[in-house]
Amino acid sequence: MKGSLQETLGRVRPPRVQITYDVETGDAIELKELPFIVGIMADLSGDIVDELPPMKERQFIEIDRDNIDLVMKKIKPRLMLSWSDSTSTSSTEENDETEAAKPRAPVELFFESMDDFYPTKIITRIASLNDNYQQRRNLRDLIAKLDGNDKLINMLNETVADKDQQKQLKATFDGKTVDEFSTLDANEVTQKIIDDGGMVLHDSQKPYAMEQLGSFTVGVIGKGIEVEDATQVDCIGLINKRIDDIDHVLAAALDDILHHKAFQKLEGSWRGLHYLVKHTETSKHLKLRLLNASRDDLFKDLTKAVEFDQSGLFKMIYEKEYGTFGGEPYSVLIGDYEIGRLPNDIKFLELMSQVAAAAHAPFITNAYSSLFDLADFSSLHKPRDLAKIFESQELAKWRSFRETEDSRYISLTLPRVLMRLPYDPKKNPVEGINYKETVNGTDASSFLWSGSTFALAQRITNAFALYGWTAAIRGVEGGGLIEGLPTYTFPTAQGDTALTCPTEVAITDRREKELNDLGFMAICHCKGTDKAAFFGGQSTNQPRKYNTNEANANAAISSMLPYILSASRFAHYIKVIMREKIGSFMTRSNVEDYLNTWIAQYVLLDDAPPQEVKARYPLRQARIAVSDVPGKPGAYRATVFLKPHFQLEELTTSIRLVADLPS
Repeated sequence: MKGSLQETLGRVRPPRVQITYDVETGDAIELKELPFIVGIMADLSGDIVDELPPMKERQFIEIDRDNIDLVMKKIKPRLMLSWSDSTSTSSTEENDETEAAKPRAPVELFFESMDDFYPTKIITRIASLNDNYQQRRNLRDLIAKLDGNDKLINMLNETVADKDQQKQLKATFDGKTVDEFSTLDANEVTQKIIDDGGMVLHDSQKPYAMEQLGSFTVGVIGKGIEVEDATQVDCIGLINKRIDDIDHVLAAALDDILHHKAFQKLEGSWRGLHYLVKHTETSKHLKLRLLNASRDDLFKDLTKAVEFDQSGLFKMIYEKEYGTFGGEPYSVLIGDYEIGRLPNDIKFLELMSQVAAAAHAPFITNAYSSLFDLADFSSLHKPRDLAKIFESQELAKWRSFRETEDSRYISLTLPRVLMRLPYDPKKNPVEGINYKETVNGTDASSFLWSGSTFALAQRITNAFALYGWTAAIRGVEGGGLIEGLPTYTFPTAQGDTALTCPTEVAITDRREKELNDLGFMAICHCKGTDKAAFFGGQSTNQPRKYNTNEANANAAISSMLPYILSASRFAHYIKVIMREKIGSFMTRSNVEDYLNTWIAQYVLLDDAPPQEVKARYPLRQARIAVSDVPGKPGAYRATVFLKPHFQLEELTTSIRLVADLPS
């Protein structure tokens, strides 16, 4: 007999860690669970019109699948760009002038939803492009009218060959926009074509018929066709040629706009955020909160404060949540920023590490290629030894930062991840135009990338949604696998088909190990597939070296992101638990016994338990030591010792060869 749905779910749904604490209310005990809060910080405004309020007046806003469009509408991103305006030219040959010779036209773009990044939405926001786009639509519809209508074909052929009819049509439509064509009165020629050519079945169709004839007049006749014999005219061929010319003009403009660095940066940030939000199962136990702030905003706020704990960001992350009764502490912070090798980059990490350490909320952001002294990550495979790059005097501050205790709260991911396929009539068509985005499979600059921080954040939220625990974020079987990445294939000069790496550069096992040892988390593409995975879990911290293996092991484990996330989760609970106990008559030993009894619920001494048991008991060992604070009666300091169940880091294999020797 088939089992119940609940039995099925019990078998297939991954087991869940549920950490709770008791709150005594009268004679009853209430079990409470802290939500997992992801704080996301990104520059989402583009070219702002009005200055954003100072950091101390801003706040994180909750975001999920249901309100992301509303959030975007309120932020209202804006870009001021200039593009090569070739709308005045009429043919492909005329468009073959150099980029420097083409006129540059300014354009202001606003984005209120993700659809506004779509090519046709961009076209409709620019008057000259929209006029061409509407003309193309009308000409396509006119071709549909001509299908099987020989009389209408002959009438249009005659119009092209008759200069008098051309003059009448031009007098009606020249100088007017496509949107105005439908409001014009029909003259003798247009009326005859509409009536005798069977363009309409009802008077209500006449305005659109005027739009079609207007587009034919301006787009075809207006291009100076010199033909006297109507039998030599092919109006359908002329219309199709005009449509091809329009597609060429629109494609050139779209390439110029979509590949603009400012546009790519804004679209990449929003698509990365959209990916995280759409792939996160938000609930009352898992929440996403967004702060619209550039890295410069955060840096100015942190540096202008006398101490980091006086900054607006610290007050938002620590005081309003972790340091407030009833607050919901942030579990992890995501920053869509790029960290290079400039002094301000390292200073920013130092300041953020202090905020993150105080709030026990690891900060994850992107490593920029300049940190490796590279123009982009496509050259990451070229240096023979990456460690030598970080021995330069220019990175002395970086090495010093890695030696600090707080650096374990900072993680840098690389390389970037492909966010969408290039537009293509077959692989990723654009409705309404025949647009093939100009890209080079071996040149990453024309593709749309986003920071891999969003990909790692999605693995973290996925782990918590499934298990209630964030250790399962690395490895193919361990939760670090990302599937369904955009895959772009292209023909090579050798005649075969190649796949563009959806992670900007393919990283070998050796290079990934190098990057991990240097304090970076690399996303590695699985060759020939749409999958990638995070294998390492190293934070930026450089583990200290001791004279015992046990001490070295502890230092290494305490510098890894999965274990920092786990330890931080318990730190939040201990803070909240003891806040509830303030005012009760508890001695130091009472507090220590209470906390050790509580944390013992999550300890399993078995070294080889099954996955479902590990999920219920995520710790291998745990101990909390409570000490008095000198000079402060009734004030205690808790030191927590945690040992989670370890994950496989690496495996060294040896092969023994046995061969029979001939005798």
